[in-house]
Amino acid sequence: MSSDKLAKARAFAAHLQSSRSVREEKWRELSRWLAPHRALFDGEDMAACGERRNRNAFTQMAQAALLRGASGLTSGMTPRNISWFKPDFQDVEMSEASGARAWLDEIDRRMKEVLAAGGFYQAIHAFNTDLLWAGCALIYSESSDETVMQFECVQIGSFGIALDGHGKLDAAVRAMNWTVERAARTFGKSALSQGTQSKLEKNPFDSIRVWHLVRPRDYRNPGKQDAQSMPYESLFWEDSGNDFLHEGGYNEMPYFFAVWHESANPYGTGPGDDALPDARQVDMLERRKLEGLAKLVNPPVMADFRMKQEPDLDPGGLTWLDPQIAQIRPILDLSPYAHAFQYLQAEINTVGQRLEQELMASIFASMPLDQRPRDMSATEFLERKREALQQMGPVMSAYEPNVLTPLLHRLLATLDRAGLAPPPPPALEGYPCFLKMDFISPMANALRQTGAETTRALMQDVAMLVQTTQSMDILDKVDVDQMVDELATGLGVPGKVIRADSDVAQIRQQRAEAQAAQMRQQQQMIEAQAAVQNAQGMANAAKTVNEMQD
Repeated sequence: MSSDKLAKARAFAAHLQSSRSVREEKWRELSRWLAPHRALFDGEDMAACGERRNRNAFTQMAQAALLRGASGLTSGMTPRNISWFKPDFQDVEMSEASGARAWLDEIDRRMKEVLAAGGFYQAIHAFNTDLLWAGCALIYSESSDETVMQFECVQIGSFGIALDGHGKLDAAVRAMNWTVERAARTFGKSALSQGTQSKLEKNPFDSIRVWHLVRPRDYRNPGKQDAQSMPYESLFWEDSGNDFLHEGGYNEMPYFFAVWHESANPYGTGPGDDALPDARQVDMLERRKLEGLAKLVNPPVMADFRMKQEPDLDPGGLTWLDPQIAQIRPILDLSPYAHAFQYLQAEINTVGQRLEQELMASIFASMPLDQRPRDMSATEFLERKREALQQMGPVMSAYEPNVLTPLLHRLLATLDRAGLAPPPPPALEGYPCFLKMDFISPMANALRQTGAETTRALMQDVAMLVQTTQSMDILDKVDVDQMVDELATGLGVPGKVIRADSDVAQIRQQRAEAQAAQMRQQQQMIEAQAAVQNAQGMANAAKTVNEMQD
């Protein structure tokens, strides 16, 4: 039964691997010109990457533009030094419960700690690099005893995927080159094939091919909590093995996949496809420039064939010539080469600018406000930056729901299963707390008109109306408390800063009661003073009557 299941798993994996054949040749070429340090294809080892890195390249302009574009994408969407996401309640009213915002802040803090410790930021940067040059990328998350969760970007050329009817990742398989020692440490010696076990003693660092397949489980018992009943099936096996190395499962899909541009194939296309012709061209232009420069510095020469010795062309060299022999002189008139250099360099610069645009490096190029052109206002500058970032809109529409959102929800669920999620506040006990992830990265904020911006604009306009009309009645039209909540949400203000509506109501009630008590006390003092004054007045009147009678 197990061998039959293994055969079916291998057949399915082969099908997924073959599905990338429509892009593999293109990936090989793109990797050679744009990302020689990335990708690993069937039949290759790490030395193949070295060969691509050591190709006879005359310029690294395309690779540099790619790295700048990937760095900008990473810092714009998932910056490590500032908050780029924020957990929130799907039911907005729950955020008004006492202690709810502080609880969300604690969840946020713990999630960010795991992301940093688990290598997420290194993995997502590699993911963004692959997304730019290859047009697609795959990232993997695995639970860890040390860091709760570990993240890895899967190399292009080593995986195959299948999508469901909604374009979401349905199944993924990858091939990994592991040492025998690592496989034994991960799965146990007894799980290895006989051939691999024999290598463990003599050649523990020999490489073997290990496969990992994750797909939805066909049959499971939802009432059980073991690995065999989880929604996703996880299978590991060796190339030469007769049984699985490990059969397990996942509660959530551990792989996350995205494409830059959708196409007829599931692997899409990307900016690298557009940049490839310019990457070739700029390398050719740089080669021509260097050839011309070499001819100017060390020109080819010709001499009389009757020369019996090689001319000494080193600096200060001396060559004795027969008077009848013509002098040594350049074969070509090289003056046009020097004149053509400026045009050649101008063309290289033009192609370089195109590469910056094609690989998104120019979109993320930062220009401080104090360095903007003199004839450009700050408003116009910010608007142009916003328009440039709009090019990222289609990518964000797939990137967030297919990668970031499910990855963060899997992380949160893993924290909860490990008992590391903070308990909810007393006000939320007994209520199901369904959370969502709001993205507040610089790019996410720039790509949409946030509620904070519109709310701030309304507040400014209302303030002007109040000042113009000298009437406070206009404020009756505005829910000021809600405006503060909207500003806090849009600006990503920590939840501890803003009080819940129930807490605000209690504070106002206490203030009102204190003010009412103070007013009653003042009224009592006034009445007491009036009574004293009346008593004094009556005493004075009686005294006056008595005096008159006397």
